[in-house]
Amino acid sequence: MILLAVGLAGGWLVPGCTTYRDPVTGQEARYRFETLRAELDLPIRTVYTAAKRATSELDLRSTRAAQDGLAGEIRAVNAQLETVDIQVGALPGGRTELSIRVGVFGDRDKSIVLFESIMANLSAPEQLAAVPSLRWDEKPLESWR
Repeated sequence: MILLAVGLAGGWLVPGCTTYRDPVTGQEARYRFETLRAELDLPIRTVYTAAKRATSELDLRSTRAAQDGLAGEIRAVNAQLETVDIQVGALPGGRTELSIRVGVFGDRDKSIVLFESIMANLSAPEQLAAVPSLRWDEKPLESWR
């Protein structure tokens, strides 16, 4: 009986992990600990630009935006005065980690709406044209070990 009570209490205290797949691009993201995270096969500058455009398209009021070659952050506020935090980080091989958190306690649905908007911007023709491509004789970097 005690184990059952501890198990139930632990289930309420520890949030579960759910996986979401963007219907347009097929890109997978995981929602865990009130944050939506995805690893994208695109350079950090491209992902940051798409995220910045998504905040503008969704009429979020940007309060901070900064980016360099290693990391970037966009902080905004929505109409309900919830903070919207978008962070991008460079990964080896020209990849980028994207994380989205809406509100203090996280809002899965709003995070997914923002993720879908970012992915739509990344699949736009002008964004794809800006992504550097390999020459036919170049090989992509292998994953770092």
